[in-house]
Amino acid sequence: MTDYSKFSNPFDFANPVSDSALFIGREKEMEEIKYYLDQASKAPRPINIAIIGPRASGKTSLLNMCEIEATKREFCTVRVDLDEDDVKTQMGFFFKIFDGIFSSVCETGAYGGKEGKTYDTYLDIVNTYTIPDEKTFCPLLFPLQYARVMGSEKYSAPLSDHNFKKDLVKIRSEVNRPIIVLFDEGNILTKSRVHLEKLRNIFMNIPGYMLVITGTTELFPLIDEIFSPIVRQFKRIIVGGFKDNKETEECIKKPLKTIGIEPSDIFDFKTFKDVMEIHDLSGGRPYEIQLICHKLFQRVQTKRAKKMKLDLNILEDVRKELEISQSIIARPILIKIRNLTKSQLSALGTLCHCDGKASFDQIWAIEYILNDERAWKKDILSKELQFFINENIIEIKEGMLKFCGDDFDKIYTKYFSREQRVPLIFSESPPIVFWQTKLTSLLERFKGLEGFPGYVTSRSDFSFDNIISKMKHITTGQDMLDGDVLVEEPFMLVLDLYFLMLDYSDSKSIPIIRIHLDLPWLTVQSFFYLKDPKDTDSFKSCLSIFQDSRKRANEVGGDLIAEFEEIEVVPMEVLAQMVEHSDNEVLRKLIADRHANQMAVEYIENYNVERALLHANLACRYYQDIEGFGCNNIGYLFMAQGDLDKAKTLLERAVFCYEGSPGLPNYNLGILEAKAGNLNNALEKINLCIKQSDVLPKAMRICGCLIVPKIVDKKLNFNEIRDADLLEVAIEAKNNIESLLNN
Repeated sequence: MTDYSKFSNPFDFANPVSDSALFIGREKEMEEIKYYLDQASKAPRPINIAIIGPRASGKTSLLNMCEIEATKREFCTVRVDLDEDDVKTQMGFFFKIFDGIFSSVCETGAYGGKEGKTYDTYLDIVNTYTIPDEKTFCPLLFPLQYARVMGSEKYSAPLSDHNFKKDLVKIRSEVNRPIIVLFDEGNILTKSRVHLEKLRNIFMNIPGYMLVITGTTELFPLIDEIFSPIVRQFKRIIVGGFKDNKETEECIKKPLKTIGIEPSDIFDFKTFKDVMEIHDLSGGRPYEIQLICHKLFQRVQTKRAKKMKLDLNILEDVRKELEISQSIIARPILIKIRNLTKSQLSALGTLCHCDGKASFDQIWAIEYILNDERAWKKDILSKELQFFINENIIEIKEGMLKFCGDDFDKIYTKYFSREQRVPLIFSESPPIVFWQTKLTSLLERFKGLEGFPGYVTSRSDFSFDNIISKMKHITTGQDMLDGDVLVEEPFMLVLDLYFLMLDYSDSKSIPIIRIHLDLPWLTVQSFFYLKDPKDTDSFKSCLSIFQDSRKRANEVGGDLIAEFEEIEVVPMEVLAQMVEHSDNEVLRKLIADRHANQMAVEYIENYNVERALLHANLACRYYQDIEGFGCNNIGYLFMAQGDLDKAKTLLERAVFCYEGSPGLPNYNLGILEAKAGNLNNALEKINLCIKQSDVLPKAMRICGCLIVPKIVDKKLNFNEIRDADLLEVAIEAKNNIESLLNN
């Protein structure tokens, strides 16, 4: 049995992600960031980015990835981590920005570099507040103003906008590349409107500079007002918890892989139940996933558990960890929470599920339509609400129910409630999310169905019928290119439907249950599909549970219609041509990326080569410029199957766009050359791999599968091995090829 106490705990809940190899999910957000970075490298006046989300939602990690992507594009990157002192004076705030910019451009070699006379003179000026008589090496004006102000102790002196702008223009001209300034903890600026106004006035009119700022929603109204309107100069990117369970699963797997542990050895991924529990408990928030898994791994290390499995003891451990980080005594609301009964905690969870986004009547209507009064009677729930208002646990703002505590209070309350076996979440989402949660829970309780049906989506802002009618149109044999079928929003629905068609390619139709809810304040369609086509009759019988729901919907002034329908499956080749010829490049890339990911799952986890090749070929067919891990993985698969020309193109591209050290694609290129009989070229690539992977920790060198050449009957024989150390395999490959060459 593996002794896990010898490993370091890979789940770092205390720090944001700074290694792209450990960054998980956020595909849509990263797509937008990459797009605007690409635009900034071409356009004279870039679109800036505001990364907005609640605390501990992963904003700083996304900012770190933005910095990495900007560096790849040869931006000069400037990091400004704001703190309370930065907003006390204009001079202090803008010195921090200027110092970051000037130091960063000097690191690129501009102005003679950080070892040059200009930078040395700059340090003397800003550290001693003295101005040299000889100004040959003082090409900029702001350091001189800063030294005079600080030397005279007139700290409240205003910044000279004109001189600051002139300096920025000079710096940009000297470095001759775009400059990106990344601000973390932007909420500090809510304390100084003047600083934000000056930031706007200075940077909005200077070409070659791009700003990226992180903050919570509290910052955004101020930015919106000052930048008037923000949409003109800032692209807002919203960051929340992971919405997809698969992202949570990857958040558990990746850290384990980096230290050389096979995730399935220590965590049960087969049933997906444990992943779902962590996803639901954490709300998909990366910080909380890491905190939970840190405690789970710690229990395995200390031999208090054999596997990472969520139980009441873990909830207690997490709660105690939270108590260490904050003084509970100093938080009156938590003292009140700890004294609530299980029934009161349940009421709190119902009333605050859509924290700040739903009224009592809206919450009650959804609860009543789906569950009648089995859980709550309206008058009792109303009395509980009045109790919470009196205790300052809930407040009503503009008719919406809102929990009075802050983010920490919410996290603590959630874990405390789970210890009492009461599931409670604060989703801060509109009523549609409450509807989705309650509807899914209702179907889970339906006993007539073997296994739970798959969930597609609940949406109120799209035409599902329009997409389906277009798909039916092309199955009738009419011109498939008559308009772009795959142009609808939202993209995720189109992706779900596309891959459903793929999964059902051997069937004629896909069984779907559509639930349409129409209330005065909410119109929504929800879709569930059948995972097992053999159980269609039981699936249809689900409709019976909605008969009484419709009556109750009528009582609250609305209507509910549940229908069974079968979507005709579009033939695989027709579907492929539909995607291939779509004008929607973003959607084609999203589908291609998902195919690339699925290819790796099929090949590495399911050992299904035929299915893996299907995904690989479709990915390349839809989007020829696949990057990163997908590029390397598909190239590897083609090489393993003997298609060396296709593989070479992909692997050569992977060397330049691989997220991390290019040692792996270089090794694969070496094996490709060896397979082609070019042993000297193979050695060159493998030696390069050894050099690049030798600096990596062992955990970062573990690969799902590698091909290693061995000498059999004075010829190279190529064997595939799993969970291999890249450096060790590369050294073995080098020795074998050299031995063959020497003999």
